[in-house]
Formats: sequence, structure tokens, C-alpha cells
Amino acid sequence: MLHKFKPDLTLYLAEEALKQRFSADKSGLQEILEIQKECRDYLSTANIRRIYARMMKIEVTKMMIETVYKSLTAEEQEFVRLKYRDKKQMVAISLKLHISLAQLNIHHHAILEKTSEFMQYRLSEEDIFKREKIANMITLLGKIIEFADKYDSARKFISAGWLEVITERHEKYQGLLLKMEEILGTKTLHSQIIFTRMENPQMKIREIATICNVDKSIVSRVLKKFVDTARPYIE
Repeated sequence: MLHKFKPDLTLYLAEEALKQRFSADKSGLQEILEIQKECRDYLSTANIRRIYARMMKIEVTKMMIETVYKSLTAEEQEFVRLKYRDKKQMVAISLKLHISLAQLNIHHHAILEKTSEFMQYRLSEEDIFKREKIANMITLLGKIIEFADKYDSARKFISAGWLEVITERHEKYQGLLLKMEEILGTKTLHSQIIFTRMENPQMKIREIATICNVDKSIVSRVLKKFVDTARPYIE
């Protein structure tokens, strides 16, 4: 349920994926059983490839949801657990987290947006300092490219146009990760500030300034410069 926000298919799919993450996963089990049956019933190369593609989709989706969940704040993770694992109503969650229902709906929509974005194989500007999330996205895209190269040279399962987009993003995100490692390898105040932000994505500017023993204005300038440097890699 997307509450009073305008329904969107991508957000619906994101919510369904979050539900499956915390469900007993009977639907997932049924899909695995169907795949096993197809493996027994069909032996042709084409069918084997189709089955493999379905299995890869399940694996990739699971990795995506885990990556998004781990990148959420502690409060967001608690909301997700309460809603999708414990199946609490929004009013009960609002009371538990001491957040107004209106604000909670905004948080919920933001979580679905983050999940949807990642499930569309895209990183956002918010992800620029999330090294693990970037690395996981690179791994996921690499799996798709590897499947296409090894098992779908005729492009029967993956369209050539979509694969081109995926390949371009894979290269860009690899470039972003390399840029991050390059900066962090300099061992300067600049890299210390960026490293502190990466280790603590929710930390406020003043807190980073205290840790790095510099003025807040310096922290702001360094982080803005890094965002400007990284932005072309996610556009």
C-alpha cells in the first residue's frame, strides 16, 4: 500500500520485494520448486538458459534488497522490520517510533524510492559516499553482463539496448569506486574528511569537523567538491 502518494509501478515492485525479504517466503519457495520442475522436464539448451536466467533474477533481487536494507539508517531499518517483518499497522509504528503518521508516511515513501532506484540498477547522489553499496551494485551489474556474454550471445533474454545501458553504468560505477580509492589513498586531511563521511553517512557536518579537528566550512567545501567530482559517474 502506497498510502496517499500517487501509485507507481516501480514503487509497488519495491514494496513487494521488501515484503518478500521479511516473509516466510512461500512465494519464493514456490518459484524455486517451479524452476526445479523445469530442470527435470526440459533438457534443451534454450530452456536451461531460460531457467538459469530466472534463478539469476531471484539471486540478484535478493542481493539488491539486502544492499538497500543495510544502507538505511537505524531508524529506517527499524521501520522496515516493524512494517514488513512484524506486519504492524502504520499507527502502531508511529506510536512505537514516536513519529507523526504524516512524517512516517514520508519516510516510508522515501524508503520505497531508494529501493525502487536500486532495483532499476541506478545509484543516486545520496549513494556517493556509500562505498559498500556502490561495490555491491558493480557486482550485480557484473553478474548480468557475465550472463549475457556467456549464455545469451544471441540476446534472446536480455535486449542489446538494455545491456548497453547496464554496461555503461557498470563502467561508470567502477570509475567512481576507483576515484574514491584514489582519493582515500592520499592520506591527507581531504581524504580523512571523505573517509569519515563514508564510515558515517548520517553524521552531521559539525560532528565530522570535530573528529577531523577542522572548521565546519572546510568540511562542507571538501564534501561538496567530492560530490561535484563524483556526480558525472552517476548521471
